[in-house]
Amino acid sequence: MNNTLQWLETTKKLLIDNGGAELYCLLEVMCKEQKMNFLQLIYDASKGIGANVSEGVEYILDQDLDNPEEFDGVTFVFGDCEGYPMPLHQFITLMQIVSDAYINAHPSEKDSIEFYMNKLRERYSK
Repeated sequence: MNNTLQWLETTKKLLIDNGGAELYCLLEVMCKEQKMNFLQLIYDASKGIGANVSEGVEYILDQDLDNPEEFDGVTFVFGDCEGYPMPLHQFITLMQIVSDAYINAHPSEKDSIEFYMNKLRERYSK
């Protein structure tokens, strides 16, 4: 298995079992294509900015919308298929699972990941 995927693989069952299959797929593409890393993804998310991790693979947060006040959940897009919005509390819970796994594999980035995870939680707990 590719080293860039080992940390993510540890989250697979937990994410899928908790409604995070789309998040897992997005992260898997991100890791395989190495166009973005997890630290950049969580930094952007903490500012309300989703990510286009590959052509046709993205997720949308409030700052990606023309009218952020209409934001009603995280939307994942794969090609022409747009999923139902994921509730924010679920997204935050799943991102915490991913963050914990990433920190276990990359302990030197613990402070940064925890900082941006807290910012993400603060942003959407309003």
